[in-house]
Amino acid sequence: MRTAVLCCFVLIGVCGTLTTAAAAQSSSETEITPPADSVRIVLTELEPFVDNDDGRPDGFYAEIWAAVALELGVTYEFVWADSFGELLDTVERGDAEVAVAPLAPTAARETRFDFSSAVISSGPHLGFHERMVADRSILSTLFSPSVRQILLVAVLGLVILAHLIWIVERGRDDEEGSDFRQEYLPGIWDGFWWATVTVTTVGYGDKAPRSFGGRAIALLAMLLSLFLVGAFVSQITDILAEQRTAAPIEGLDDARDHPVGVVGGSTFADYVNGEGLETVAFDSQAALFEAVEAGEIDVMVTNPFALSAIGPEHGVRPAGTVLYEEFETFGLAQGSPWREPINQALADLQASGEIEEIIDRWMN
Repeated sequence: MRTAVLCCFVLIGVCGTLTTAAAAQSSSETEITPPADSVRIVLTELEPFVDNDDGRPDGFYAEIWAAVALELGVTYEFVWADSFGELLDTVERGDAEVAVAPLAPTAARETRFDFSSAVISSGPHLGFHERMVADRSILSTLFSPSVRQILLVAVLGLVILAHLIWIVERGRDDEEGSDFRQEYLPGIWDGFWWATVTVTTVGYGDKAPRSFGGRAIALLAMLLSLFLVGAFVSQITDILAEQRTAAPIEGLDDARDHPVGVVGGSTFADYVNGEGLETVAFDSQAALFEAVEAGEIDVMVTNPFALSAIGPEHGVRPAGTVLYEEFETFGLAQGSPWREPINQALADLQASGEIEEIIDRWMN
């Protein structure tokens, strides 16, 4: 899963103003001149992008920023925001120049902020807690369409066998008598009982054919049961296992009966709300995963990097595929002089493959 996420979502080209290989090459040959020797950044905990390691930034987005700062030749100070929604507000107030988090430019955000070139490509991905699979009742699984179809074929076969043995054995009035009554319904029931205990190899012995034809039918039924019962049980077991492990949701339509956990202030939250689903907003991604693990909610929407990196430790599995693709960047104040130098640094790091190496190291 982690390798697949990396292959699908690492952005090799730099989007924005530097979109061509020629521009990237030009940026690597041009001296980068930052507007100051030091810059203030704001972060929030958003594992695996950003983590608070005893007050120091950690995570692959934080490491990418550290590489950008090294490329620019600047030092940086950092402050921590309590929630994802506070990041851009901190930049707008002037308490920091750069928001280091996977921020997606939107039309509304672009009216107030600037953004760097894309760092990665990601998007919202549904996740569910594995208890949703475990909570499926065995009865609902047994009465699934595929199981019902097999049971129907089995019952039909037993009914046919019951008729055959009844026709041959009914109402024998010789010295041996008959275990199968002459009347149709009682006789068919006798035949069905005999067919069931014979095919399933239970063999109570309370009913037995006595004619040559009846014993020939019985012999055929016993021989076939050696193969058919094994195949039948194997098929039922496979279907039950598939039903019990299949994802309970694959897309947003499947999640409409469940409150969906999101990180408040994110574009993912806006998207899910826009689709008309009930959402529960959390200040941080850590709080979101903890709520799912604690059973407060069963379904969440986050990015595939988080589902791959920390989902398993919280019992969260991915469902379906990414709902849509978006480019994620650093956030800056409107008209920020840091935008162009940061873009140049990102272009060099993308061209050298260093960003891809950082993500690969974190996701594996």
